[in-house]
Amino acid sequence: MHNAKPVNAISNKGRGNPPLYITWIIGLLIATDVNAVEYTFQADANVEEEYNTNIFLTPGPHTDVWGTKLGLNTQFSAAEEIWKLDGSIRLDNYFYDQKGLNTLNQFVSLTGSYFVTERSQFALRGDYIRDSSRTSFIETNDLVFEQVRRNRQTINPSWTYYLSEDTRLGLNYQYDNTEYRNKDNTAFPHYQIHFGSVGVVHEYSEYLKMNGSFSYTSYSAPESTTFIPGTLDFQIFRVPGTYENRTEEIMIDYATAIVGFSYSIDETFDVSLAAGGQYNKTEAGSRTIFRTAFGDPILDDGEHISSSSLTYLIDARATKRFEVDELNLDYAHTVSPNIYGNLIEADTVTLTGKHKFTPTLTGSAQFSYTDRKTADQRNVELNRQLFRARSELIWNWSENWSAIASYQYSRQEIDVISNIPESHAAYLTIRYRWDKLQY
Repeated sequence: MHNAKPVNAISNKGRGNPPLYITWIIGLLIATDVNAVEYTFQADANVEEEYNTNIFLTPGPHTDVWGTKLGLNTQFSAAEEIWKLDGSIRLDNYFYDQKGLNTLNQFVSLTGSYFVTERSQFALRGDYIRDSSRTSFIETNDLVFEQVRRNRQTINPSWTYYLSEDTRLGLNYQYDNTEYRNKDNTAFPHYQIHFGSVGVVHEYSEYLKMNGSFSYTSYSAPESTTFIPGTLDFQIFRVPGTYENRTEEIMIDYATAIVGFSYSIDETFDVSLAAGGQYNKTEAGSRTIFRTAFGDPILDDGEHISSSSLTYLIDARATKRFEVDELNLDYAHTVSPNIYGNLIEADTVTLTGKHKFTPTLTGSAQFSYTDRKTADQRNVELNRQLFRARSELIWNWSENWSAIASYQYSRQEIDVISNIPESHAAYLTIRYRWDKLQY
């Protein structure tokens, strides 16, 4: 057997979908001496109580809600000299005192890595996610006023080659398919994303690392239709009926080039900066039909949108570590499609502080501000500013048991809405972690 790089030489935090990769993974296992494989398994369970005054952060009518989350998370791995398999299964089940908010979320992840030679590594990752639009809203800061079931599958093969001890080349491709179930009359489109990139990382010294990448993304969402009851006003009378709003296929292509570096000023202070440009091209169409109660169309307006733009991208970070404290400051300027299929430009600033009070008690505080606006002037009503402040205390009273208490304040301003929605949320979580099994 050739001299392979240790399996932990490269960090791969990917996800995978078992039905898509089972053949490849079985091939790894068949070609392996089972006695040489190292297995690990770890699991934890948690119960969380939530109180939220405005769970969707909506400017419209809302009431306080109480909820309970039951969570289970398992992580497992199998590793041999030239390959490694990582996986996880996470279940988050939410139950609220208001009808329509309950949701059962599942996250299945699998990653396989294989060292072809001492310098060459192939990885295959993917994930299957079944959650709700409210859950994904928390993750992406998109504007969501209702809860819709989301199914998402991702497949991501990649290849890494070490040109030298200090320089590595990476090729990456990812396919993402997202569908919204029981969406009824919402405007969430199903969509697919094809993403490809090539990147180079060079460790100039022990303290300085430089990188550069070029990527291309193709986003497509098929036609979707929403129906809204209303009236069509004429000078002397009104006609009751239904507005049929059709969004034709949305096509967004964007190419991105980025260069950056990370530098350790000393053992306690790290900084990084990545900057570049992104060319965006959008093709989309919309059509509005008004039908009377008898189904007769008396209005049919259509519009085709074709736009392109060149924008800048920035990702800057700084981390300062003290004896028992840590401060992180992040700034990012991004352009990407949002949950509604609109190209969104966003500036986000995040400040995070951590403090260790005792060996078993730690605390953190985070403040973030996001300014989001449409990059191609479509759906300007989604332009908004979002502010969040969150504090958290973690008490690890034993090796297995921990308690987490947190509070979050949220506020957003939407351009076309005078009312400023706010939210106060409190969480209390009890978590039990089983001992790690390794053999």
